[in-house]
Amino acid sequence: MVIWKKATSLVAFLEAYPRDILLYRLTLLLLVFYHPPSWVAEVPIRIAVLFMFFSRKLSRNRWLWLIVFVGFSIYTARYWYNVDNHKYLINYWVGACFISTLFKDRLQVLKINAHLLIVLTFLFALFWKLTSPDFLSGDFMQYHLLTDSRMQYINTALVGITPEQFLDKRLLLQFLSISPNLETKVTLDSAPRLHLVALLFTYITLAIEMAVLFTFSLKKSPLLQQVKDYTLLLFIFALYSVIPVTGFGFILSILGIAQLEQGEKKKFGLYFLAIIVMQLASRLSILDIVSRDLSI
Repeated sequence: MVIWKKATSLVAFLEAYPRDILLYRLTLLLLVFYHPPSWVAEVPIRIAVLFMFFSRKLSRNRWLWLIVFVGFSIYTARYWYNVDNHKYLINYWVGACFISTLFKDRLQVLKINAHLLIVLTFLFALFWKLTSPDFLSGDFMQYHLLTDSRMQYINTALVGITPEQFLDKRLLLQFLSISPNLETKVTLDSAPRLHLVALLFTYITLAIEMAVLFTFSLKKSPLLQQVKDYTLLLFIFALYSVIPVTGFGFILSILGIAQLEQGEKKKFGLYFLAIIVMQLASRLSILDIVSRDLSI
């Protein structure tokens, strides 16, 4: 009971904190944890954090945000072929943070851009999935179930593929990446139930993403405006607490907070809880719990 009271008072404090400053600092925190591995982005982020975290006025400084945005953009443009999709989203949001500092009503600019980025993210995600035959057939998900270490526990728990078999498949793929040869073929044997599990995961993902896009797109519906944040939270909790892509979940949580109206404490608290859960999931995954590997 005491913990719950302290948690609710903390949420109330953060919810009442100047929202633009909170969003700027959460974004900086995201950049500190998941900055691009290059000095051209890392150095500007470190300089900006040094000043912005100790001054509200400097947190809104357009020149510091411009430096961060330019550094991040240079890295993204230079390594565009190798940059994860969520880092593009982070780059766009950093750009929105910079643009917001040019206006008097910074929070409204952040709110509009956050909502737009959520809609566009799920629109393009669904477009790619619905126009990709290998995704709709379940082949894409089946391949990742066979090769992605973050999904190994699903194989073990639901399909019956042992950790040793899973490691063999990863070693085969590693061999191909080290010694590529057009004439060499590797067959990834799968269990009978694997394709069914892959199809199930495929269409659950599609259903949740469609729900997020639908509820966030129809702004004139009072009912959908009430439930839209819960669809996004369902996506974040269902996917990123199980398969921890922490940077992606973090930026979606920030966007979720940014587009909230003042006073929506429950949704605000759930977005913060999502950030905390993802941090825990990145260090203490379900795979660790299933395998009972809780070593420090």
